[in-house]
Amino acid sequence: MKNTILDEADLDWERYEDKVRIKDLYGHLNKVKKEFIGQSELCFYHALLIILLRRGYEIKDTFAEFENLWYSETDYLLNHLSLRWIISACDTFVDFSASLSDNPARAGVLMNAVTLVNTLKVYETQNFLTNEKGEQVIIPKQAEKFKQNDQPLYAGLTHFRIGSDDTLKHMRQRYENFGGIDELATRILLAVFDKLQNLNTAFALLKSLHTDDKSQWWQPDPHKQEF
Repeated sequence: MKNTILDEADLDWERYEDKVRIKDLYGHLNKVKKEFIGQSELCFYHALLIILLRRGYEIKDTFAEFENLWYSETDYLLNHLSLRWIISACDTFVDFSASLSDNPARAGVLMNAVTLVNTLKVYETQNFLTNEKGEQVIIPKQAEKFKQNDQPLYAGLTHFRIGSDDTLKHMRQRYENFGGIDELATRILLAVFDKLQNLNTAFALLKSLHTDDKSQWWQPDPHKQEF
């Protein structure tokens, strides 16, 4: 697959439609495929495995294939995937390593990478919303697009979506999941995270602009133990 470069005519999308348990897989893959035109089929295959895992398709076998791919093609994936998809891989390891690989340490290490990039995205977005003195300014009309769509940043990353982004909610949920591994460390982590939401930080700025109740990241998950 590394030697096959994707173009618009390369993939037979119907071969993925037989996964009847996956709702609208065809449409999702067509959307993602656009990111990989001109890249190897292996990079797209990596994205496909992540999509299947996110949609709950044969999780045990799919994660085993995903993990084996990283073991066998580590250098290639690190050199050819965008930062967006490397972080998506980190999210995937965080979500499944502890339960399917009995490797909570890997999840803990890779959560650092996720936190680094998500914090970067938050501060890059703040830079767009503030003047050279670091003061919040009224969002100009052109910033309205930041409320509706993912705006490109670099290396495949996007800015924080103003008002509705769920990135930090998912990050908090992953933090909370560590409670089953080390409750003390998780309580400290969440306490630090919560304090950052109420200080003069980029987190607090974006919190003040957030309008979607379902994606609030400063509230604990009501379905999990509160630490």
